[in-house]
Amino acid sequence: MSSSRLHTIHALLDGYSSLSVDKMTERLSNDFTHHVLPASLDMPLRNRDEFAHHAGEIFSIFHTFHMVPLTMFEDDRQNMVVINARMEGILKNGAEWVNECVLMVRLSRDGQQVVAIEEFVDSFKAVEMKKRHAPTMNVRSTDMAGSAKEALFRSVALST
Repeated sequence: MSSSRLHTIHALLDGYSSLSVDKMTERLSNDFTHHVLPASLDMPLRNRDEFAHHAGEIFSIFHTFHMVPLTMFEDDRQNMVVINARMEGILKNGAEWVNECVLMVRLSRDGQQVVAIEEFVDSFKAVEMKKRHAPTMNVRSTDMAGSAKEALFRSVALST
């Protein structure tokens, strides 16, 4: 892997582990996109600002978090790095969180910025997170149009 790609990928992983939205987004391009997969989870495609907001929601439930790469593969032709990673952390309620994901990271031509991430998550663990760690909101479900409360929670729970 070229040194600029390697540096960018490690900065990205450090950003995930930092629980800092600023650090997490410092290597993202202005036209960055993030998509959580599989498609059956029905997660929205997020732009840079939406991803930053989403990351802030996720980070808010963790006391510590580490994104540990297990394997990485580079595709020079597509300027992409695929990472199989273990996610481990302690939630603010004291519970341990261990999960894994596969990140398909597309980089800029010079390898300095992250252009897109497609993140395959463990669907079982996403449902577990939803059941056990639902955010509390000071509104009744009936106060929100449709299932907006459910959609907000799903967007927080599924990509952890």
